[in-house]
Amino acid sequence: MKVTFLGHGLNSDNKYNVGKQLANSFESTDFSSFYGFVAFAASTGIEKILQKIKTAQSNFDTLRFYIGVDNRGTSKESLELLLKEEIETYIYHHSQEYITFHPKLFLFEGIRFSRVIIGSSNLTSSGFRSNIEASVQIDFRTKTDTQGIKLIKEIKETYKYLINLSDKNTFKLDRELIDKYDNLNFLYHQLKGKNTETKPNDGENKEEKSTPIEIPKIDFDDGFSPKNRKSSKRKNNVTQYDYDIFDEMLEKYKIYKKNIRQSGVVDKNTEERELLYWYKKMKRLIKHNTLPDIFFDRLMEVGFPIEDGWNKRRMVIWNQRFNEVVAYKLKYNPESKTTHIPQLRDSSNPYSTIGTWCATQKQRRKGNTNPEWTEYEENKMNSINFLWEVPDIGGGKFDNEGWYEKLLELESYYQKKENFKTIPHQKTKIGKWVNTQMTLKITGSRGSKKKKYLNPLREELLGELFSKNGIEWEWKKQKQRETIEELAKDWVEFKEKYGNRKLTSLERKQNDELKKRINQARYRSKKWEDWKRQILLDVGFDLPEKIN
Repeated sequence: MKVTFLGHGLNSDNKYNVGKQLANSFESTDFSSFYGFVAFAASTGIEKILQKIKTAQSNFDTLRFYIGVDNRGTSKESLELLLKEEIETYIYHHSQEYITFHPKLFLFEGIRFSRVIIGSSNLTSSGFRSNIEASVQIDFRTKTDTQGIKLIKEIKETYKYLINLSDKNTFKLDRELIDKYDNLNFLYHQLKGKNTETKPNDGENKEEKSTPIEIPKIDFDDGFSPKNRKSSKRKNNVTQYDYDIFDEMLEKYKIYKKNIRQSGVVDKNTEERELLYWYKKMKRLIKHNTLPDIFFDRLMEVGFPIEDGWNKRRMVIWNQRFNEVVAYKLKYNPESKTTHIPQLRDSSNPYSTIGTWCATQKQRRKGNTNPEWTEYEENKMNSINFLWEVPDIGGGKFDNEGWYEKLLELESYYQKKENFKTIPHQKTKIGKWVNTQMTLKITGSRGSKKKKYLNPLREELLGELFSKNGIEWEWKKQKQRETIEELAKDWVEFKEKYGNRKLTSLERKQNDELKKRINQARYRSKKWEDWKRQILLDVGFDLPEKIN
């Protein structure tokens, strides 16, 4: 591993700087992938390396920027330039004002070598040339340098929701987005004479030195430090610190509620002072209608004392979740008689939280968790035939759940018309599952003293789905059916195109492959089973007599 310092001192003629190294990296044939994460961008910075970027666009498999628009540090002109040159760019902007997108990280990857540049330089001219900056460049062998491999892994893990584009705060750059942020005054203008009195001064835009930006401070001790208890200016908004300690404090609260006060009210004389401050903070957030939904749901689960008026809000949130369940059903299993939502393991899936919510409703219905289940909720869930318990279909509780989810996944597969009379490819998970069920049904499992066959209830459920979609139980038979039906289809199209007339030599040449298949089918059909022959006879295919 080689580490190079790319700092700018008072002498801006430093041999190494971020701008030069980015240009060299984009031009290098060692790299095939690039991700750039920067807080601010200016067109003057992008222009200095633009030609190198455009060259890399045709050579790199991936070339992508993630840019922030916080604190008015990014110019409108820079985004317009990236859009014009069709450079793949995403804007990151969090809805919480106290969260600022502020990385300066450039990641190049190749088959043999990889490079990470990280420091203080943004995608700006002054960040490349005149500012006093500090950055490092780390070069290493992609496959053998363990420290480099670990570094890449940690970077990608940290930014995985940006990289896989599943983060709800990440937006693809387009004209509408630029205009939106411009109208919201998130962007500054590099054109002279326009809004110059309100431009930021973050050290990146040296023409904008007159007006400093006042960034609100986050009070991470809010509601927890004794000195804040006497303050008349108590914060009524949730802070990052509230998020950080919520899980820990909720566990303490559950123990307190169970062992000390079952009402859930934390006594002002308790020795658990930190718990008392947290309890009061939660009550204030509730009172001022600033409690996040994720906090609200979990407080309700443990029986946190929330006033009756908040039950209305709980039902509003409950109905939002219910509508998400309905949306999932309509998207994935619109024709299913029941509604069943699996607990998805992939947290990046937009429906991952719904399965967990449904599992919580099942526990509430059984009386295992708060709040108490209501008749309204019962009627709503029953209106969509929600499957409270997976039926006993020949396995343990978890085996039944998993098998039934696979059945629903296969049902979703057949919602697409093009999948009628087909079987999912065996390379897919659902295809492997189907093959396993067919094997259990026809030959039984191998490798055990006593063969295991498909449970009759499972056979009935899966057989019904197969029957509706023209599928045979035997995989080989199914493939034979598909082949013969395809020939029948091609035969019909052939007849419609040429009729019974004699073909020209050119037409015969063009249809030699079909002619070969037709002759083979006629010859083999003498020994075929009746059901195979019937498929071709139904479309007017002339077959020789069957040999018994």
